[in-house]
Amino acid sequence: MPSIAEFTLPPADFPLGRVFDTRPEVLLELDRVVPSGDTVMPYFWVLDPADDLDAVQSVFAAFPELRSAELLVDMGDRGLFRAEWEPEYLGIMAAIAASGVTVVSATGSADGWRFELRATEDEQPSVFREHCCDLDIDVTLARLSRLSETTTDSGYDLTPDQYEALCLAYDEGYYGDKRSVDLATLATAVGISRQAFASRLRCGYRALIEAAIRSDRPKQR
Repeated sequence: MPSIAEFTLPPADFPLGRVFDTRPEVLLELDRVVPSGDTVMPYFWVLDPADDLDAVQSVFAAFPELRSAELLVDMGDRGLFRAEWEPEYLGIMAAIAASGVTVVSATGSADGWRFELRATEDEQPSVFREHCCDLDIDVTLARLSRLSETTTDSGYDLTPDQYEALCLAYDEGYYGDKRSVDLATLATAVGISRQAFASRLRCGYRALIEAAIRSDRPKQR
């Protein structure tokens, strides 16, 4: 039966995480991707409160693991990058490809990384962890749930965490014309970091858009 496995790992155990050494305030979010072959070109978002994405790009340019890190969209405090990896540095992406799991979401901050992976076979999370161990990647299984346990009955393919975050933000006036609450306050209410709460909202938005607006088109994977 399909399942969702949530793994955590230290910031530096995913190469992009070394950006936190000099820019600890930024947040990274990888777009969902199924890596294959010897080259991975993931798209990822960078949230930078300092509004200096050019400086963040300069940090990535010095990483030997990357052939390139192109800034495709610059929205001031948020930007979309496209990274092309050197094959010998695929790391956790190689483990994902080898185990056959699919990335549902992946976020990183100075506190560490959280990878949410969809598995279609029972053994895949264990295979993924074994590949990570072989690569000296310090992953920890934080949660493993059957897919039927991770979705609400809303009809929009939301996880309980996403549903809770969206409802709380709405009820507390986050989406009002005059915003009456900020992300930090909402995150405190559920006992997680501001970055983690923002990630839940973004993943929830994506699920809603795919289910309600783009349901006539294949979902991105």
